Amino acid sequence: MYKGLLNTDLQLQKYSFITFASVSIIFVLLSILNPCSPFHEAFAAPPAFDQVLIYDKNISNQKNDWVQTYGNDSANLRSDHADLLAVDYFSDGKTLDITFWVKSNSENASAYDQPFKKIRYGVLIAIVSLPQNSGYNGANFNYYVEAANGKWSEYLYQLSSTGTSALIASKTNYTDLFSNPKIGPGYVKLRLNLDSINSPSNYGLSFYTAESFKSSEVRDFTSWVAVPPPVIDILTHPESIVIRQGEKKIVPTEIETPLSSNVTSIAFEYGTNFSSNGLSVSAQRIQPPLFEVEVSPQSPVGVYTVPFEASMLVQTTSSTSPMFNDTVTEIVDPEFQVSKKYPTTGDIIGKGNLTIEVLPPLTVNEEFMAFWNTYGTAIVILGSGTAGVFATFFIDYLKNLKSKRKHK
Repeated sequence: MYKGLLNTDLQLQKYSFITFASVSIIFVLLSILNPCSPFHEAFAAPPAFDQVLIYDKNISNQKNDWVQTYGNDSANLRSDHADLLAVDYFSDGKTLDITFWVKSNSENASAYDQPFKKIRYGVLIAIVSLPQNSGYNGANFNYYVEAANGKWSEYLYQLSSTGTSALIASKTNYTDLFSNPKIGPGYVKLRLNLDSINSPSNYGLSFYTAESFKSSEVRDFTSWVAVPPPVIDILTHPESIVIRQGEKKIVPTEIETPLSSNVTSIAFEYGTNFSSNGLSVSAQRIQPPLFEVEVSPQSPVGVYTVPFEASMLVQTTSSTSPMFNDTVTEIVDPEFQVSKKYPTTGDIIGKGNLTIEVLPPLTVNEEFMAFWNTYGTAIVILGSGTAGVFATFFIDYLKNLKSKRKHK
């Protein structure tokens, strides 16, 4: 009997353990699948996004397209192989693929095999979750490939605000082009494994080329861009844009992203204005945004969607946060000195839509009701007051008239 009871207890313990384990596994799985769960945040992957193209242009804190990062001689620099025209980039969530479009239209290998000369193609990476002034002037990683004396090398450095850097990965002294980079006429392709920078969910990028000769170097930077490409929030006043045929309206608007609300430009699909079926929309003011909406009397009644792009300014450094320095370790990293000329501003370009409802013009009855709803109360009050005053005077008149008859 005792043996039977013991077996029963063991079976109960076994089934209890299986039940507890099953419930625990289900709870963990549900927690991971729940987008609001801390488990989901812990395992969040870098965002995948489609190809983005940006053009090189002067940055607000630069006098021209090239930056003299050290030395003062540029006679043998600024070659077409380092002159950056545009960059496109995309990600599948695992790797970041970059194409540098440069001014040179040839694969001339001799350009990468000149005594005392180096040519570099790289990208600075700022991690949004880190303090604004962390790393080297806001940049937390520096990834680049470099050609020197006909040999290629690849480097990834982590940058610290103490003024020192840590080498994360490198491939050096390749005489033949390996899979990264890929060189072609007018382009250079790079691929960065995002695991190597801890798979960030939000980050900024500034692409650059560099060319050095002996003790002088110049670089060509792009302004900072945000990853993933931002979605902008739009709030109009009033919240719903309703306009009637033949009317014109001015619509105050708020445009913002989590990183900035400082709008610098607004563009529609075909230029500075949107026009379709007699509906015209234009930006009368950029900051704060102000749209003008005009509808012709012949515009079809209905709901219109007006797509546009807004560019917003972001800063990668802040005067209110601790600044980077190189006095902690007393080690002077040459790149740290160069970083004082890194770009400190960027453009966030986001897409948005204005939703506009076009209604037919008011009928006579509707116009009267609109007039009455606006002024009816005031008219009633004014009329009541006027009637009251008139009644008072009329009563006084009758009293005076009666009094005069008595005295006769």
